Amino acid sequence: MKIKNWTLFIIVLSLMIGCQPQKKNEGRLGNVELEEVLSIGSIDDDVIFMWSGVAADDGGNIYVTDMMDYSLKKFDPSGRLLKKAGGKGEGPGEFLAPLALSCSFKRIYVKDQYEPGIMVFDKDLNFLRKIPSKMYISGFKVISDECIAVTYLSVLMKGKIYFINEAGQVLRKFNYLTKDNNVMMGQVDMEIDADDNVYLAYTFQDRIEKYDAEGNKIWTRNLLDRKKVEKKMIRGLNLPVQVIYKTIAKDSKERLYVLGGGLSKNKGRDVYVLNQEGEHLTTFTLAEDSHLIYFDSRDNLYARANSGVTLKKFKLHFQTT
Repeated sequence: MKIKNWTLFIIVLSLMIGCQPQKKNEGRLGNVELEEVLSIGSIDDDVIFMWSGVAADDGGNIYVTDMMDYSLKKFDPSGRLLKKAGGKGEGPGEFLAPLALSCSFKRIYVKDQYEPGIMVFDKDLNFLRKIPSKMYISGFKVISDECIAVTYLSVLMKGKIYFINEAGQVLRKFNYLTKDNNVMMGQVDMEIDADDNVYLAYTFQDRIEKYDAEGNKIWTRNLLDRKKVEKKMIRGLNLPVQVIYKTIAKDSKERLYVLGGGLSKNKGRDVYVLNQEGEHLTTFTLAEDSHLIYFDSRDNLYARANSGVTLKKFKLHFQTT
């Protein structure tokens, strides 16, 4: 397929979508109360123009990719801006559209929407290197500085998760999609637990799955009872038009949190909570639409407000039933 079509894939996908073991018999949860503990950025300042990715280290520092400011930003635990790096361009450490963000104990990893590969920074936001890739990366999750799980926007690499090292070399891989030939239908967001089990939330299918480290499927769940996927021809490409699940995250208890998309009762706001066995524990609703959710090591939840101008941080309070 021509490069312009791959660029179209990425643009359409980004527009539509906008790092303690779980007890097996935890039981269902009741209502979830969200207590706001921090807010960074507002419509009255220029701290954040439109954040796209977020991560936090063990010290409570918060890292944000700002797509409209072409930058990577670091905030202290109180929300004070410590440093900004990047700038618009295609040189080392520069961005065209910084998107996904992940961190390890020592490094910050950033994926640009329009550039193959992954940029690597230290915790002081100094650019270190770029992990090479010939194909566009659709998603990634840092397991350690020696191992990163990635998915690609490629017909040849569709439905596969690759585990690569810092040089971009493939360490291992496994298939998760075998029937559908449509690249977009295989798009997923992923989480990985302490036992290297992989959890997938499909972007355009009502489908959440768990695989073990060898790629054996453990379970599949459908939360919305949606079997038919609506598609539309866009510039000669038969593309799905409805985002089902936007992202998947987990907390320190290995609970899974799946952010619903356009088919949820509250579009872009409903968060489905599951345990490691795929049992639906409860659902809660964010105050505002968000393109993703993220949990830090202290189980604080991060979500979007003011159309990306504001980053909100919440403490969750569960009621058991």
